[in-house]
Amino acid sequence: MFLALVTKYSRVIALLVICIILAVLSPNFLTANNLMNVLRQAALITIIATGMTMTMLIAGIDLSVGSVLALTSCLASDFLRAGLPLTSTILGICIALGVGALFGALNGLAITYLRLPDFLVTFGMMQAARGIAFLYMHGSIINGFRDEFVFLGAGKVLGLPMPILAATGVVLVTVFLLNHTNFGRAVYGIGAKRSAAIYSGLSVPRTTILVYTFSGFIVSLAGLLYIARLDAAEAQIGEAFALQAIAAAMIGGISFDGGVGTPLGTVVGALVLAVLANGMNLLNISSLWQVAVTGAAIVIAVILDRWLSSKA
Repeated sequence: MFLALVTKYSRVIALLVICIILAVLSPNFLTANNLMNVLRQAALITIIATGMTMTMLIAGIDLSVGSVLALTSCLASDFLRAGLPLTSTILGICIALGVGALFGALNGLAITYLRLPDFLVTFGMMQAARGIAFLYMHGSIINGFRDEFVFLGAGKVLGLPMPILAATGVVLVTVFLLNHTNFGRAVYGIGAKRSAAIYSGLSVPRTTILVYTFSGFIVSLAGLLYIARLDAAEAQIGEAFALQAIAAAMIGGISFDGGVGTPLGTVVGALVLAVLANGMNLLNISSLWQVAVTGAAIVIAVILDRWLSSKA
């Protein structure tokens, strides 16, 4: 019984152990301001990783998330400048979300009807979206957005930063979709055993397209929150987000084989990454090590996933 409980909550336990170690090593870790900063950093990773979670649950992957985030943010930025009417800001937000959903749908369509590997399709989309972003921006940075838009990334409601509230909303909606809709049952069914899902009458093509559309939409939302906090947009943003999203999902218990894991586990994975990054900053460890630690976390998560699968 004890071993089963430890196995079930191993990721939460790991998060608590990391927090305890950092609290001992740095007196600044447990301060209210620092903990709020950790939650704010984890919020963005959580939103992006939630879309990644959906694709991994059907045994897929989306490597294009960082590039789609950059492209949609850049396309929207021209409409978000201070001095333009509020309707222009709303239009910019709609453009970003619509283009993100479109790119996600294109990923799903190519995977489904061209029968191409998801890795190859989304890698190609990653290159295409980033290239379009660079062509659109011509090396420039667009900043100085309307205050109403900047509030979405830097504002607070009842003392809570808007990104944290947005991440909470995204996770709750995703949990509802996966646990209480036919779409969610199809996602888990396809990920668990695709052939059985087909024989059961589940629409694999439609579900796959919807999953990748969801991922594109969600990552565009994250991009809007990101540039709202920075009050600036450029084509280079989001280059590491795909790796971080995969890491958060894997650490949170989402299996590459599909059909296993929950968005709440992804939240734990995002918190682990945010805590590690914050801890290394507090301990004055080079940012170059953060990429290495993220990569190591993915390897450890894969090993743990395989070990738990063998015990099941």
